[in-house]
Amino acid sequence: MKPIPLPVRYYRNHPADAPLGFTEKTMSLNPAETVLLLVDVYHAAEKPEAKRLVNTRWNEAWCRIVDQNIVPLIAAVRKAGLPVVYVSNSSPRIEIKRSAFGHRLGESMGFDPTVDFREPDVNPLEFDSGEPIQPFIPPQIAPQPEDYFIRKHTYSGFYETRLDSLLRNLGARTLLCAGFVADCCLFFTLGDAVFRGYNTVLLRDCTLAVELPEEVETFHHTQRMILWIETIIGPSTTTPELIRALEGLS
Repeated sequence: MKPIPLPVRYYRNHPADAPLGFTEKTMSLNPAETVLLLVDVYHAAEKPEAKRLVNTRWNEAWCRIVDQNIVPLIAAVRKAGLPVVYVSNSSPRIEIKRSAFGHRLGESMGFDPTVDFREPDVNPLEFDSGEPIQPFIPPQIAPQPEDYFIRKHTYSGFYETRLDSLLRNLGARTLLCAGFVADCCLFFTLGDAVFRGYNTVLLRDCTLAVELPEEVETFHHTQRMILWIETIIGPSTTTPELIRALEGLS
């Protein structure tokens, strides 16, 4: 197959007193080594009992990003024949509530992972089973039989999961990454990917960071996190740019 000529940008934060700033280049991606990695693309405010966890203005932006950007992104990647891998929060029965991570979720985020991340169609001996509170993936972006689905139980999609084994078996070298949130689960997963030798490309129009109420109108933190990812982890691109690049494969 022909290589994918993907325009990307990154941020050069040097020299310190006058950084060179945003820089553009074109990456040549091998389709046989490229995977779309979707992190936590579930609708955390789907159920009434979860709406209090998500800012209303933020949730409106989330829905727009899903419908306008992530839907066509997934469709283009599937049409091009690239693997699609979902990584999503879950609640294995490992006494998460007793862990430092579980305490932090309760104290700072206001929810119990053994309740909020439970699922209906799991082995109750292995996972907390029940009606889901948060991890509801909208049908328009739901996994299909040919896709891959990996459950995680911390911020990183690589920590104690099968993700690295799957990507190595797929022959992946480059991960096109989208999902939520840019300053937590997506960020930690991107970092762990680079530490394991994968090249990452962020779909910067397919993510949001958690915003404080006083900044949610401008999404200032989202833009700062995108810049930071482009500085220390890897370059970014947009859905239209990727779609145009993938069209050349057919």
